[in-house]
Amino acid sequence: MTKTCEISIEGQIYKVCVSDEPETLLAAYAAGGAVLGVGEDCAAACPGIPVFIQSWDKVSREQLNRIAERLVCRKLGLPWIICRTERLTIREATGEDWEKLGPFWNENVLTGSGAAAFNSREELEAYISCQYKFYEYGLWVLEEKETGRMIGAAGVWNPEEEVCRRLKNAGELPEEYLEMGYQVFSPYQRRGFAREACRAVMAYTDWELECKLCLQIHPDNHPSLNLARSLGFRPLIPHTDTEETQWPYQFVWSC
Repeated sequence: MTKTCEISIEGQIYKVCVSDEPETLLAAYAAGGAVLGVGEDCAAACPGIPVFIQSWDKVSREQLNRIAERLVCRKLGLPWIICRTERLTIREATGEDWEKLGPFWNENVLTGSGAAAFNSREELEAYISCQYKFYEYGLWVLEEKETGRMIGAAGVWNPEEEVCRRLKNAGELPEEYLEMGYQVFSPYQRRGFAREACRAVMAYTDWELECKLCLQIHPDNHPSLNLARSLGFRPLIPHTDTEETQWPYQFVWSC
């Protein structure tokens, strides 16, 4: 079976071929089109096709359109929009975003995995081309809808070794977790943007990535500690007999 998804991006319609028929899929791919394969048999017959879904009945029409939209953005080299909230657009970064960080650079606003990518435009573009395409997650830009301004960043990434160790000592499976982080630039703080962004990232992680989240917060960062608790995060407490009795800055969340 073959279907065509029509995706509108910036006012233009793009078509994505969705098929479980290898010949149809390969022909569309060879013609330069965006394609989405269906089924394990089709995947085995088309090793050069990068994206597949397990079966037709495993995704809703809405999910299929989201996947198709992402494929078109990858094809065109455009940032994919992760989600939109009441006041924010959460999207993948672009090379142009590096210049926008200038006024806020001294705030040390970006932390966690991927933060080093913002040291230069070249590193950012390398991060974009590898991280998003391979993992489908990473550090994303927070853009205010009303003004179109970049007001911060948020996202999820693979926990580092020390975080994984703490998760394991607390009886958790590190492979079930991604680490979430966020930062709102100082002119936009205390306006609820962090809560709005975190809720959206948590919903996306639950629906799209189906994993749990951990969060690291400095013990003196009381606003973030309060936010984490209000979002449903709980402190991570080790179950092993070590000198580490608790980590007040380590939190976990699962749906």
